[in-house]
Amino acid sequence: MKKHSICTGLLLSLLAVISNITSAEDINTATTFTYRAPESDQDHRPDYEIALIRLALEKTINEYGPFNLVASPRMNLARCLLSIRKNDLPNFFCSRGYNETYNTYPDVTYIRFPIDLGLLSYRTCFTNKMVAEKLSNVNTLDELRQFTHGQGRDWADVQVLKENGFKVIEVSQYEQLFKMIAAGRFDLFCRGTNEIKEEYDLRHSIKGLVYDQHILLYYPLPVFMYVNKNNTKAVERMTKGLQIAYADGSLQKLWKQFHQASVDFAHIQNRKIFYLDNPLIKSIDFDYASYDFKYFPK
Repeated sequence: MKKHSICTGLLLSLLAVISNITSAEDINTATTFTYRAPESDQDHRPDYEIALIRLALEKTINEYGPFNLVASPRMNLARCLLSIRKNDLPNFFCSRGYNETYNTYPDVTYIRFPIDLGLLSYRTCFTNKMVAEKLSNVNTLDELRQFTHGQGRDWADVQVLKENGFKVIEVSQYEQLFKMIAAGRFDLFCRGTNEIKEEYDLRHSIKGLVYDQHILLYYPLPVFMYVNKNNTKAVERMTKGLQIAYADGSLQKLWKQFHQASVDFAHIQNRKIFYLDNPLIKSIDFDYASYDFKYFPK
């Protein structure tokens, strides 16, 4: 009987050691996460998102362990959604403006945190020399509807603008939008206030490209990080990481680092504001607006 007890005790001790080793291996094995690569060498739109993903993952190392952060192949937003659905990249996160139609995909979900703090809702526009002067005389939404818009294919803005009575031309290639607006293929190419300065700095030498100084479009367009629903651990970790970073102020600090100069450049408080409805956000199930941009001081 004594011999049996000793054997049992040794077995239990061995199992405990194995269990501890397994736990240590689990916590020390780096988990791979994938971010969407820029669409071109001049595309710096994902820079903030990449830095934010890294920040959220760093905030959760103690609980979830180390991580590797890698780039996806270059892809537009349509391809991004397809890749999420196929789940063909490890823990792939891709930010998109919220669109109710994504809810029809049973394999797609989003992190319930508006990563741009609502800044993408404020839109200022590229135009061309032929249109710039006319914009300074626009006073009503009906007058503004006479101008055509260019937008990327499958961007949430396309449906928002169409629902508000605008004609929209969709373009597959991001870089082509700047050349086409400069050439007068459409009248307005409106961008989030977080995007406009860097895009202007990089492309203002394009012949005919002009940055409008008069109008501001506003429609609520919260941006979320989308991911395959089966990546439950990644969803849990990213949600916790973003909340921790927001609570300790490091997320807001990162936001200012990437966006404050563009906010200052846009002078949104001095513009004529036109408010549009966004029919795509009715099904959002949490108070995303509580995080919204409030003209953060420097």
